[in-house]
Order: sequence, then structure tokens, then C-alpha cells
Amino acid sequence: MRDSTRQILIIGAFSSLAVTATAVVCGRAEGQSAWRPINAISHIAWGRKAAQKNLITARYTGVGLLLNGVACGFWGWLYRHYRRSMQSPDSFLLSVGSGVAISALAYVTDYYVVPRRFTPGFELTLSHRSFPWLYGALAVGLFTPDVMASGRSKRRKG
Repeated sequence: MRDSTRQILIIGAFSSLAVTATAVVCGRAEGQSAWRPINAISHIAWGRKAAQKNLITARYTGVGLLLNGVACGFWGWLYRHYRRSMQSPDSFLLSVGSGVAISALAYVTDYYVVPRRFTPGFELTLSHRSFPWLYGALAVGLFTPDVMASGRSKRRKG
């Protein structure tokens, strides 16, 4: 596997895990099932009824996790290509800033560009107070692998 493909998969996995964990925590904090926000993602496949499902199921939770993983993988791919175009690939501030920028682009795309059927579905179950946490988690998931790799690289050189 090419190194850039591996990096994109790692970034996608980190960001998907971060968003999933945050959605679960936000769901519980808002007094609902932890899995309801994840199930709501599957509204893309199953319609709005997915947002009413509280239990873990292959149909709703599995599809929700898969769709979240694909979306985070796409944002990871975009983040990686954006970062590679920069002159200072090991800059902590550029990594963080790029993660925040791509996450902001994801929010705008998710809620102002794509048709309602293709939104993440969080708006069907969570209040808008949760959105900064969700997109903040996406940003952290995007830049964390870069920051970790940069730290390892500096220790090897040091």
C-alpha cells in the first residue's frame, strides 16, 4: 500500500472514531440513546425513521458507522492533499489550522450545499449545541495523525 493511501486511511479512521465517540457522548448528554445519533446517519439509506432508532442494529448502526467512515475518509483525503500542498508539512499550527479549515468546510458542505437527504443526520437527533463538538472532533481527528507523525519524526532526528 502506498504511503499516502495509508496516511489517508489512518486520518479517516482517527476522524471517524473521534466523530463517532463525540456523537455518542452528545446523544447521552442530551438525554437520549447513545446510538441514536449514529443510527440517524443511516437516514441517507433508510429515510428519516432511522433517527428514531435507539438500539444498536446492523441495519441502522452498522450503516451509520459505515457512512460516517466513508465521509470522514473523504475529508481525510481532502485534508491530506491540502496539507501536502503546503511548504511546511511538519508545522503543528498548519496541521491544526488545516484540520479546523477542512472541518469548517465539512460543516458548510453538510448543511448548506448537499441536499437534505445527504446531510449527516445529526440535526435529526441532536441540538445545534452539539455541532461545535462534532465538527471540533472532526478537526482533531484530521490533524492528530499528522501531529503524532511529526513528533515521531522529530524524536528520530533529535
